Amino acid sequence: MGMGYSMPTNQEENKNENLANTDFISEKIKQRPINRKKLLRRTIITVTLAVLFGFVACLTFLLLQPLFSDKLYPEKEPDPVTLPQESASDELTPEEMFADDDQIAASEAQSFEESQKDQIDQAIASYSFDSSDYNKMVRSLKSVTDAVKPSLVSVTALSNDTNWFSDSYESSGSTSGLIVADNGTNLFILVPSTAVSGAETIRVTFCNGATANADLCLMDSITKLGVICVKRAALSQDTRNTIGPADLGSSAGGNLTGSPVIALGSPVGVQDSVSYGIITSEKSSINLVDTNYKLLTTDIYGSSSATGILINLHGQVIGIIDMSHNQTDMSNQISAIGITELKGLIEDLSNQKDRAFLGIHGATVPSDIQESLGIPAGAYVTQTEMSSPAMRAGIQSGDIITSFGGSPIDTYEHLVSKLAGCEPNDIITITVMRQAPNEYIDIEIEVTLSASTTDK
Repeated sequence: MGMGYSMPTNQEENKNENLANTDFISEKIKQRPINRKKLLRRTIITVTLAVLFGFVACLTFLLLQPLFSDKLYPEKEPDPVTLPQESASDELTPEEMFADDDQIAASEAQSFEESQKDQIDQAIASYSFDSSDYNKMVRSLKSVTDAVKPSLVSVTALSNDTNWFSDSYESSGSTSGLIVADNGTNLFILVPSTAVSGAETIRVTFCNGATANADLCLMDSITKLGVICVKRAALSQDTRNTIGPADLGSSAGGNLTGSPVIALGSPVGVQDSVSYGIITSEKSSINLVDTNYKLLTTDIYGSSSATGILINLHGQVIGIIDMSHNQTDMSNQISAIGITELKGLIEDLSNQKDRAFLGIHGATVPSDIQESLGIPAGAYVTQTEMSSPAMRAGIQSGDIITSFGGSPIDTYEHLVSKLAGCEPNDIITITVMRQAPNEYIDIEIEVTLSASTTDK
């Protein structure tokens, strides 16, 4: 049987031909036309959302940045202002009354110096002084004042007022101020509070003419003194190198009477004026509530509205000029509050520490009166302020305070010192001796202290 070969049929040939013809057919997909309005709308929405996101991100950063910054890099608190405290009256202890070998040697050396001093005095007595010597002495005094002037400033208080015609105008008043402390962040300046109370802007002018705005720390309603502060960062390096705190001296000791003194600031009512004189008295106490401040009087004739400071010949501040305590017939006599008693107040005002207020005027009962009249030792109440904590609690004139907060009180100065350690709203138990018909009786009184300071 042989192998056969079959020829393709016509149907298969037609099928193959149709498949071959499909190679010439191509499909083209037409893209949809761009909708420009829709594209523009999407672009605007995208940009708007991006701007909104950026705004929210910036706002969130601004709000949270101080919080995270304080947590990660806490700012160092400025050091509190501290002033060296001293006692207005220092008493010798029994041990100090006995001289040792060193003191005896010092006494012998002093005798030798006194003999030399006598020889010098004789030489001076034989010397004839002329005007050139006087000029040298005046220049020497001027050099003392020049050394203190970098601590003095002019303080201008600005406020907006309205006249009778309802027209607003800016009013201003100037006074002298004293730089009392520098804690590395702020400069603290002591000023009369009446000059800056209610001011909208406080501007300080320094000795080199530089100016800066100041903020009010605290004011004391009793002494009418206040402290303002200027940020060191607001001053140029040249100004910071030029100015500095004053050297606060001492008004204690009872040996100032007859000493030379210089008045600086505005003793004659003109800024940056100078006057020279002598301290005529230091024994007077100022009749102010809850205090025992000393009044220094001088023979300097000045303005009844004088402000400034008194300094000794070493350039140390010994008093803050205050003319409000002068007698009526001596209204132009330059007087000042002793700096020793003011140091604690200045420190508290600078640190914005509110001071407690009791509301009494007092005095120490002298020892001879205690013995002769049988009056107990303590702080004698001469007067109570109206609506004060003392009056509300029932303390009366004539009472003798013998205990304050559990601590015995021997003198009025001791009471003032204890009160300075209290704070407003403290509740203190006070023991007073009150005179009955035949004797003094003990009465315990509970007092809630208020504040004598304000920041307005």
